Amino acid sequence: MTTLPWDRPINGRWVLALALLLVLPMFGVAQHSEQDIPSNDTLRGESKLYEVMKRGEVDGRFRQYTMVTINDGAPRDYHAVAFGGTLGFTSQRWHGARFKLSGGYTFDLASSDLTVPDPVTGLPNRYEIGLYDVNDPRITNDLAYLHEFQLDWLATNGRTNLIFGKQELNTPFLNPQDGRMHPSLFEGLWARHRTAQGTRLEGGWIYRVAPRGTREWYPVAESMSVYPTGKNVDGEASMYGDVLRSAGIFALSARHPLGRKLALSLWDVYTENIFNTAMLQLDAGEKEDRWSLSGMAIKQDPTATGNNAVDSLAYMPEDQGSWAFSGRLRNVLGKFRWQLNYTRITAHGRYLMPREWGRDPFYTFLPRERNEGLGDVDAATLNLIWKDTRSGWRIEVDGGLYRLPELSDARLNKYAMPSYTQATINAQYQFRGAWQGLAAQFIGLAKVPITDADPTERQSFNKVNMLHIDLIINYVF
Repeated sequence: MTTLPWDRPINGRWVLALALLLVLPMFGVAQHSEQDIPSNDTLRGESKLYEVMKRGEVDGRFRQYTMVTINDGAPRDYHAVAFGGTLGFTSQRWHGARFKLSGGYTFDLASSDLTVPDPVTGLPNRYEIGLYDVNDPRITNDLAYLHEFQLDWLATNGRTNLIFGKQELNTPFLNPQDGRMHPSLFEGLWARHRTAQGTRLEGGWIYRVAPRGTREWYPVAESMSVYPTGKNVDGEASMYGDVLRSAGIFALSARHPLGRKLALSLWDVYTENIFNTAMLQLDAGEKEDRWSLSGMAIKQDPTATGNNAVDSLAYMPEDQGSWAFSGRLRNVLGKFRWQLNYTRITAHGRYLMPREWGRDPFYTFLPRERNEGLGDVDAATLNLIWKDTRSGWRIEVDGGLYRLPELSDARLNKYAMPSYTQATINAQYQFRGAWQGLAAQFIGLAKVPITDADPTERQSFNKVNMLHIDLIINYVF
């Protein structure tokens, strides 16, 4: 079978070299005196394509990420210190269209040996490897990848936007989950439109994914098994990674205001020949209102045929659809606010969404754990947030309680996750003045099991009975 050029594995070094060859010459000519800079609005003025490219903008980010995981008892502890970033070029618009290219890189400064499984449990590292390449723990240096490569068109009225190519998306089910060295990225055609009545429409077709913690782009079906796949409903190792076939992800959404303080959102994400996810969300009040209330309902159904529908090979067996509900009550008191959240996943089946595509949309989500792959879940969290825009500080303290199915119940517990409680502190600081663009973030959390019988070291390793600490420094220009 002939391999097409765009289906071949991308060598990271060649990608970065290409990005630098294209971007650096532009960076040299992008610095001009004020009289040389054309209007950004080329829709209303004469501008040559050459000038639009020549006077584009260079942007980038530097990131230094320190991560530490401390497991209780005999299992290993881990640490990693990584440095990297992105460098990109964006042209000015020409008749509404513009071109964007960016590449990323990561270097290991000081890390545990991530190639060696824990000697007590025999399990691999879970968190720190995500700073590099989860598919090859041996490669932690000189990592390079293609970040964005796209054409972007904006209508004259500014209400319609089309993007084709490699891009970032931030939706309930497809999102950056930017908690490592680079976010999850998506390739395809994506459209956004705002009607004159205020309805916002969004959607498109995605045919490739670059999950965070990897350096390659994968077809949609293949991307669903880049991370560990857990167990099937019979308790055996999931084997769907070798059989899934799909034309991609087809998504459509609408958000319509029902009044000055009420909005209704609809999402449908159809992964062809695998499964469908539909969401209804209602928001009463805005984020900065004294009181606001939000709720969502999610329904999932399998759509597989052929081998994709065989229970032992299926991503979602034909009789294992799911229902999930999540809600939030928010109260804003000046610089301080609190949020009370609750999520219920029914026992009809597991809530499933590839972890490679984004984090959970539930209001009870807390960093470093998810409720994906679970059914019959009751989760409750409380967020206490203090934010001072003038000083640049944002401090959040979270507490969560997650009642999950028994570890032995593979039908409803895909990854054998114990019930647990989690406490998190998340402090962020945005620098001002001469240090604008620099930001620092500290995340510290503890997870403790709440099961009647204490889980074994293998059951708790990198899941519960652990402390996890992140220190992240970003500089964006």
